[in-house]
Amino acid sequence: MSKIDEKIARIEKDFMIIDKAGNLVPMRLSRVQKHFIENKGNRNVCVKGRQMKFSTGVLADASDDLFYYPYQRQSIITHDSETSEYLFQTVQRFYRNLPNNKGKDAKSMKPKHDWRSGTRMRFPTIDSYIYVDSAKSDSIGLGHTLNRCHISEIAKYPDRRARQLWADITQAVPFDTGIITAESTPLGRGSLFHEVYTDAKNGSNNFKAFFYPWWWEEGYVADPEIYLKDEIAEHCANITGQMLENFKKDERLMSESYQLSPEQIAFRRMKLIEIKLLFFQEYPESDSDCWLSNEMSVIPGGDLRPYYAMARDPIRYEGNLAIWKDFRGDRSYVIGVDCASGQARDYSCASVLDARTMEYVARLRGKLNTDVFAHQLFELGKRYGWAYIAVERDGHGRSVLKSLLDREYPNLHYHAEYDEFKQINMSDAGWKTSGKTKPLMINGMITAFSTGDLISWSENLLYEASNLVWENGIDSKVRTSSGSNDDEFIAIAIALQVRDNVPIASAGYHSEIPVSSYA
Repeated sequence: MSKIDEKIARIEKDFMIIDKAGNLVPMRLSRVQKHFIENKGNRNVCVKGRQMKFSTGVLADASDDLFYYPYQRQSIITHDSETSEYLFQTVQRFYRNLPNNKGKDAKSMKPKHDWRSGTRMRFPTIDSYIYVDSAKSDSIGLGHTLNRCHISEIAKYPDRRARQLWADITQAVPFDTGIITAESTPLGRGSLFHEVYTDAKNGSNNFKAFFYPWWWEEGYVADPEIYLKDEIAEHCANITGQMLENFKKDERLMSESYQLSPEQIAFRRMKLIEIKLLFFQEYPESDSDCWLSNEMSVIPGGDLRPYYAMARDPIRYEGNLAIWKDFRGDRSYVIGVDCASGQARDYSCASVLDARTMEYVARLRGKLNTDVFAHQLFELGKRYGWAYIAVERDGHGRSVLKSLLDREYPNLHYHAEYDEFKQINMSDAGWKTSGKTKPLMINGMITAFSTGDLISWSENLLYEASNLVWENGIDSKVRTSSGSNDDEFIAIAIALQVRDNVPIASAGYHSEIPVSSYA
């Protein structure tokens, strides 16, 4: 038997909990609790649903070490004092009901503890202690090295406090020998928790990402006789902004993909009725759409939800080019372009839209120098029937425009503007982002998502859109949160603004559709 198997067996044999009926019973690890204990690393970050008993499982794992191994230095930080007290009482209950402690007075219990307060226990014979406190406390002591730190519901911490505690904790727990577990239900994007989880998922930090959807909790069931009626389904479809057929189709796909029972589907509908779109935050189904927008988000989370259901991989990749739909000779296309240097964190991106249907059909995106990007953009425009190309002309866009003009690309957007000083109309190649046009771009994207007029399968677009927030409450200035990019969002915003300049009928340049050169 492995050490992990021995630990699990010991927890289920030695630890006692209070069940829903108020009875003291042996702890039986749930699917979530067992999975985490078996798979945790030295650094862990976990997104989970409400009341999945995850914290109790982490606490049992840590308490087993606390009671049976020497030199433990453990800390638990919660979002409020009530939760701190509850978790500390759970540790005390574990200790009090160990097989060798049942029925004994405090002096006879083992391992022996010499003092206990409302937040601390110390075991001098094995030189170990545990400390529990709230993030709201002014006296959290993290100056010493810790073996373990459990950070509970970190998404609910005030952001400034969360970041300072995070800096303290990650320095107090050695990477190679200590264990940090940060867990929470998901809240708004842009929080520290969202950043750490996203980076862990992308392999950008040294944390291991865990996601537990609501159906991993065995108790989340409801009566199918009540909630599987058609009128309930129609009500839920309205809540999620879907047609009834699509709502039922999504339910069938979920049932098939995750082997969900009718009782579980009934639970889903029950909670949708109770808390509406907050269901997807409180009882997450994927780690992409559970981060409902915070109050500063540009695109409301509810407007993005239907798009997550649509997201899918391109039909193929050709180097930097992702294709969802190929060129059609009876369609006209528009390409919005956002340019970067190719050397920093930003990408250059060209997004191809069907001018009539607003269908997002292809994307050229990469960290490319401007000459290479301009060449690939030329080929992309040619491939899609000499599509109408609008390049954001500031910064590196000027180099891209020059290359396209030198090669005499036949269908470029020109920005027209009246010059008050010269008192003439000026026209320059490219799209000009200014104090006048930026609000139009942002509002155009807000409208496209809210009405569902934009047809898109790009998951990266949703990630960018969900991480765009208003700058200090100013409704014309936006910024990205979580260190994310906005190149694809801006490229599509430009394409939507100039699509009215594109004739619905094809422009007649479709004689040659070249083989791609996007590697």
